[in-house]
Amino acid sequence: MRFRDQIALLEVEVVALEMLVLRVLCAEKSGKQSLDIAGLLKIRGSEIQQRYSELMMLAVGPFALPFVEEAMAAGWQGDVIGNAFCAPLASTYFNMRKTTIYGGSNEIQRNIIAQQILAQ
Repeated sequence: MRFRDQIALLEVEVVALEMLVLRVLCAEKSGKQSLDIAGLLKIRGSEIQQRYSELMMLAVGPFALPFVEEAMAAGWQGDVIGNAFCAPLASTYFNMRKTTIYGGSNEIQRNIIAQQILAQ
């Protein structure tokens, strides 16, 4: 799949998540019983965060994970590999991997949602 297609697909997922949030807010405001979809929002939100950080890594290629051993020494004043904005992308990517774990893994959240739907 082309990179621009991946970005477009992610945008569609973000808009769909936004519509889901607005739907819940509208149901709450009108006093209707809305489904308890906090788990679903958590699952989709965390997957979108991970995909976004993955696409950032793909966009900058090998500059996303520059490792310069000398840079670990105190007082290092060497050159930065690639653009300065690329340096934190790898740590952001790895940090976003945890979003499917904290607050209950996505698999547990899916099981909870399935049980709520089947109980109705």
